[in-house]
Amino acid sequence: MGSQALRHVVILLIVVCHGLSAHAILPSKGDCVPVEWAANWTHFADTNDTYAFEKPGEIIDGVVVRDIMQLVGLAWNARSWREIVGLFCVSYGPLTNGLVGNNHIRRACDPIFSSLEQNKDVSIYNDCLRASVNLGASNASDDPTYFYYSFNDDIRNIQTVPNLSPTAFELLDWVGPSPFSFDIYGACSALRILLSTPVANILDKVQEITVHPLAVILRSDIFRGICRKSDATDDGNLALAIVDGLSDPTDRPLCQFVSSSPTVEASKDRATAIINNAEDMLTDTFACQKLLTALNNNIRDEYSYDMFNMITGKTLRITRDREQLCTDISEAFSPDNRYTPTAYSLPQGADLDGFRFWDTPGEFLPGFYFGKVLDIAGAFMRADTLRDGMIQLCDVSEELITYELDPKYGIPSITKMCASLRGGQFDELEDACLDSLSKLTDYRYSYYRDPVDSPLSMRSFTIFYLGAIGVEFYRRLFQPTRISPEDTCKDLDEYFRSDNNLQSLILLAVDVALREVIPIAHGICKNYREIYNYYDGRDCCGTFPAIERDVQSFILDHFGFVNREELCRSIAIGIDEKSGRATDEAVARFKEETLRFLTDGQRCLAFDLLFRRLWRETGTRESADEVFSTYTGYNSAEEACKELRQFFASKTCGGVMLGSHPYMLVLVIIQVVLATVVFVQ
Repeated sequence: MGSQALRHVVILLIVVCHGLSAHAILPSKGDCVPVEWAANWTHFADTNDTYAFEKPGEIIDGVVVRDIMQLVGLAWNARSWREIVGLFCVSYGPLTNGLVGNNHIRRACDPIFSSLEQNKDVSIYNDCLRASVNLGASNASDDPTYFYYSFNDDIRNIQTVPNLSPTAFELLDWVGPSPFSFDIYGACSALRILLSTPVANILDKVQEITVHPLAVILRSDIFRGICRKSDATDDGNLALAIVDGLSDPTDRPLCQFVSSSPTVEASKDRATAIINNAEDMLTDTFACQKLLTALNNNIRDEYSYDMFNMITGKTLRITRDREQLCTDISEAFSPDNRYTPTAYSLPQGADLDGFRFWDTPGEFLPGFYFGKVLDIAGAFMRADTLRDGMIQLCDVSEELITYELDPKYGIPSITKMCASLRGGQFDELEDACLDSLSKLTDYRYSYYRDPVDSPLSMRSFTIFYLGAIGVEFYRRLFQPTRISPEDTCKDLDEYFRSDNNLQSLILLAVDVALREVIPIAHGICKNYREIYNYYDGRDCCGTFPAIERDVQSFILDHFGFVNREELCRSIAIGIDEKSGRATDEAVARFKEETLRFLTDGQRCLAFDLLFRRLWRETGTRESADEVFSTYTGYNSAEEACKELRQFFASKTCGGVMLGSHPYMLVLVIIQVVLATVVFVQ
C-alpha cells in the first residue's frame, strides 16, 4: 500500500512539472477565463468506498487532474493572493468544507468572494486566531499544551516554542541551517563556517543569543520552585548561588526578583547583566571572588568540594585559595598577557597507561596542571579568529594525540586537520573533520543510522536538517520575531498585505533550497566515482547504471551543461572557499537555470521523456502510456502539453488590480502552520 501511494505521489509530481513546463511555451497573451466569485456549498464529494484513479485522471470524486491543472494555470497568472485563494474557494471550497466540517472553509471563503467582487481590502488576523483556537480545542480537549505532558510542569510552563523561537531565528541568521542537521556533517560545517570569524565576535554573538533563553528561564517556575525552600535541592541552591553571584551588586536577590513576576524586558536586563558579569569574572578578581564566595556559602555536599579541589588544585573553603585562583584566572585571560602555547609532550618516564586523572589535585595529564589549561584558554580567547585559536590548540595537542592517543586508544589523528588549518585549506579541513569524527562513532547521521561504509562525501538530508531548512524558509518569508499563534497570524496578515505573489514565493523556496543543495552537490562531485561504485554494488540498486545515466542526462540538459565535469566545475566555483556554503552569485545562477523550463519550449516533453526512461527501468508490466493515461486522463503527453499551454496562458477576467491586498493563502497552508504552532505550544 505504501509503495502504491508513493507511486501516486511520483506520478502527480510529474503531472505538476508538466503543468509548470507548459508555461514555457505560452503565448504572450492568452484568453481570459470568466470566473463567478461564488461556490455551490451544497455540493459534497463522495469519498466513501472510492479509490484513487478508478476513473482515468480522477483522484477522488470531483477532483480531476485536468481541473487541478487549469486551477494551477489560473493561479500562476493571478494578480494577487486574494485572487488565488478565491480560485481555490470556487473550485474546491465545497469539497474541503465538507471534509473539514462546521462550515470553517465557507466562513473563510465567503468574505473573499465579497472582497473580490467589491475590490475591498480585508484582514486575515481575526480569522487566523479563530482557526488557531479551533485547532487547539480539537487537538487536546481544549488544552493546547498537551504536547508537553511528558515533561514536568516547570519545563512545560516555559512555553518552549514561543519563547525560544527568537533564539532559533538568530542562530539561523548567523550560520544558516547547515549546522543543525545534528550529525557529523553539521558539526564540521559549523566549524568551517566560523573559522574565519573573530573570536571576539563569536563571544559577543553567543552572549547575544544566550540572553533570551536565560531570560525565559528566569521568568519560569524553575527558580520559583527553588526559592520555595520546601522544594529546594542542593543543586537548586547551587544554581541560585551561581545566578546571584553573577548578578550586579545593586540587583535584588533572585528570589525577590522572580516572586515579583518580572516583565520580559526586566528579565532580559537581568539576563544580560548575568552574562556580562560571567565574562567580566575572567578578568575582574573582585567579581570572581564574589562568585566563589557565593559557591562556598551554598554548596551542601562534600563531593562538590572535592570535585572543585581535584579540578582546580585549590580548596574552595580557604579564602587564600579562592583569591589565588581568581588572580590566576585574571592573569591568564588578561588582554596584556603574551603567553604563546607550546606543544605538550609526556615527561620523561611518564606513561598514560598508569596515569589516573586528578590523583594529584589539578593535574589533567602528567605534568599538565589546571594553571596551564587557564593559560591556553586565555590565549585562545585572545586569538584573532577561531582558526588562529584552533591552530594554537593544534600546537599543544597534535603531538600527544598523534603519537600517544591514536596508537594506544584509537583516537583519530588530527594531523590532517591541523595541516589544513595552518595552510588555510578550508575544504580539506572539513574533509579531515568528517574523517576524524566518523572514526569516533558509527553514527553518520542523527535519528537515522546509515551504513558506516557509505561515502563520507555523500551528505543526506536528516529530519533535523530538513526541519532547519523549513524554519529558515519561514524566517525569510515572514521575517518573524517569534512563533506563537498571535505572532504567526500577524506575520501572515502582513505578508498577505505585501506585494508578494506566487512567483516570489517559489523563487524564495528555490533560493533557500539551493543554498543547501549546492554544497551537497559539490561533495558528490568531488567523489562521484566513489559514490557511483557504492550504489552500483548494492543489492537495492540493480538498475542503478541506467537510472544514473538517464537522470544525469536530464540534469545536464536542464541546466545547460555539456557534461558532468563542466557542471561540477560550475558548482565548485559557486562554493565560498572559507565557509563552504553557496555564494549569492551561484544561487542566483542556478536559480535561473532551475526555472529555465519557464522559457524553454521543449521542457514539457522533456519531463515526459525522463518519466518514460525511469518507468522502463522499473520493469513494471504496465506500459508508460497506460500509466500516464490512468494518472492524468490524457492519451498522450502531446495532448496534455497542448491543453496545459492553454491553461497556463489563461487568466481570470475582471478588475482585480495587481497589488490589491490579499485575504489569505490557501487554507491548507494556514492550517498546517497553525496546527504546528498550537500543537507544540
